[in-house]
Amino acid sequence: MVVVDPDFVRLMRRLRQEHGMSFRDLAKKAYFSRSYLCEVENGKKPPSLHLAKALDACLNAEGQLTRLVTTGPDDQEPESRSRSAATVDCPDRGVEAWRTHPTWSAQIGGPALVNESQWAQVATMLYDIFVRSRPPLTRLGPDRYAGLSLRRQDLTPFAAEAAMQGRAPRVECRAVSRQQAPRDIAALLSLNLGDAVVLRENRYLADDEPVQLGHTYLPTSVVGTSTLATDRDLGPGGTFAALKQLGYRTARIREQVITRFPTRDEAEKLKLPPGVPVIVLLHASYDNDGFPFEATRYIMRSDAMRFQYLATVAA
Repeated sequence: MVVVDPDFVRLMRRLRQEHGMSFRDLAKKAYFSRSYLCEVENGKKPPSLHLAKALDACLNAEGQLTRLVTTGPDDQEPESRSRSAATVDCPDRGVEAWRTHPTWSAQIGGPALVNESQWAQVATMLYDIFVRSRPPLTRLGPDRYAGLSLRRQDLTPFAAEAAMQGRAPRVECRAVSRQQAPRDIAALLSLNLGDAVVLRENRYLADDEPVQLGHTYLPTSVVGTSTLATDRDLGPGGTFAALKQLGYRTARIREQVITRFPTRDEAEKLKLPPGVPVIVLLHASYDNDGFPFEATRYIMRSDAMRFQYLATVAA
């Protein structure tokens, strides 16, 4: 049995407000769901000893909250109690196998999750992340390269679809360089291994929230000495408008999608919370003659992006 001093709620509220933290801010730091923290502070649910320790650490309380929570001898064993919490807080019980994946701690760049109680914290955080009040930004598939760009000549495909969904888009070009084409990119662009390409590295934001990275590879035979090979700022329309000026129009696309955990660099650039995977989309553009003139590897936040494709099915 858990015994909670009535002062716990008042102290929790005071410390949170003194630190200027919202429930969302506290949830990200403590790895408990925002809704659970709100219910605890409002006295609707009792705090666990584990939560008290987490809040002490997040709010620099030096054990004040932990001392207000005591456990009796007839408590459940810690392992069974935390297993119950994981079952309630996690919306998908199938994640148990994912939790035990050997590369988990290396991928998220944090300490190893060594017990069920710690996993319960991460599970509640993931639930709070994925069940968002604001819908993810929808990537509109082939339409982004046809209808949208035709209707909004001054916008990039990303900016056009973001604007249609009421989001404020922004694209940052972080680097332009010449590189050897990676093996999969060389195959997509029908290049030989070792052939040079121009690499443009972009970060895409919606409402100032980073939602995806894009590494665009362009054959040197396509871009030559144009602004695509030298300038970060390409002006209205971005990469596809500049390619269009060179005579390359998208007639067909090919896309391949996988999911994985982010690298440390990707997680930092996308400001990803721990444990959130990314969607990797490998895209290639072809002209009317079937010539591949552009390939992009997009790295997308799985909690902030979703896909929509419409296709005609032959009878």
